[in-house]
Amino acid sequence: MGRISIVGVHHRHQLSIADVEDAIAEQKPDIVCVELPSDDYLKFLEVRSYLETEMKIAMITACEVGARVYLIDLKKEYIERRLGETLRISDPRLWEEFEKGDIPAFYRRLLEVAPAAINKAKEVLLLDREAAMAAKLLSLAEKYTESRILAVVGYSHKPAIEEFLKDRKRLSETIKKRGILVDEPYFLDCEEILIYS
Repeated sequence: MGRISIVGVHHRHQLSIADVEDAIAEQKPDIVCVELPSDDYLKFLEVRSYLETEMKIAMITACEVGARVYLIDLKKEYIERRLGETLRISDPRLWEEFEKGDIPAFYRRLLEVAPAAINKAKEVLLLDREAAMAAKLLSLAEKYTESRILAVVGYSHKPAIEEFLKDRKRLSETIKKRGILVDEPYFLDCEEILIYS
């Protein structure tokens, strides 16, 4: 099985860019996985602000060293549907924050309109995604048995993903109990990535 390591990043933080570059340079991975959904990654490639590019830098740097790039987060459309089914809240401002990708603002708005629902939202936005990302990392490790795999995820996700990787029984039970639909890791061609570099 391929070796998996994880680097945690603070989203939209300049220091995380250096952390990503250093991790790729030191570990020389064959595969770099990023916490992005396959249906919403373009906005990260198109971004121009230096402080919003740790995922973009991870993808570009991976391509520069000849690593394959995979997206391992759940699709945004799927997460939104699960949140809708779980929360059953029609507040337009809440969903505007989610659509913008501003999860802290989403949580703040949820605390205003339905504070009792915050734990249910966290189960979808954290537990479901972390289980899915761990499952996708394991599937890549099983497929590419000799490969070094580096995952770039937010710091808040790192401990849970690492625990799932250690405890496959718990991972399997969580996916089954929560009914998480884990799709295949999404391969992103470097030609497409480097167009935006």
